[in-house]
Amino acid sequence: MDAEEQSLLNDPEPATGPDAAAEAFAALSQRVAGMEERLDGRMAMMTRALEHIAIEKQSIEIPDYTPTLAKIGGHLAILAPQMKRLADAPAMQLTPENMAGRIADAAKVAREADKATIGQSLDLHRRAHAGLGEAIGKVRTRTEQRWHMLYAGIGTALAVSLLWLVYPGWTASIGPQGWHWPERVARRVLGEPTLWDAGIRLLQAGNPDSWRAIVDAADMARENRDTIAACETAASRAKEPVRCTIRIGH
Repeated sequence: MDAEEQSLLNDPEPATGPDAAAEAFAALSQRVAGMEERLDGRMAMMTRALEHIAIEKQSIEIPDYTPTLAKIGGHLAILAPQMKRLADAPAMQLTPENMAGRIADAAKVAREADKATIGQSLDLHRRAHAGLGEAIGKVRTRTEQRWHMLYAGIGTALAVSLLWLVYPGWTASIGPQGWHWPERVARRVLGEPTLWDAGIRLLQAGNPDSWRAIVDAADMARENRDTIAACETAASRAKEPVRCTIRIGH
């Protein structure tokens, strides 16, 4: 609504009278006609504007975004699990506080490993140094050791010889029983050719009667060996003692 229309509505009523009323009516008719002309112009302008908008809308080509949206959706489907794994990764859970603690723990473990490695290296170094010193000492004392071994052998031989002279029986008894050192010493002392002969001589000297009984029993068994063998066979078959008659004397 323009100023003219507003003034038309706001003008005071004219004074009553035939001429005044006619003039007022004529003026009002002119104003209404002007308002209709202006309204028709505005309506025509709005109609042209709407027609122009419709024409422009028809001329606009809207592209098909379906393939692009499908491609974007595929990329998002691929990225979703990767983003989830990335979000669940331990590194994403780190904060300045626990990161400092983990760094301290890792440094401690590294120091302990380095400490163990250094300790092993020092131990190997000490062993190598000790082995080198021992080898050098062995080289230096090889001649001395040979002389010591020679002295020890001579001393041992002298000690054994002295014990052999003083107490030959004790020296012979220190060897294993299967070696028969005491018997061999006795045979050598008695001057007999075999251990059997030396034993006979010892039995004869120790107890002549017992030695005589042994000899008689051996002679009797030799003279009746066939009879004794037959009796042993009979006892084995009967599985009980049997009587056996033997001959004694010549």
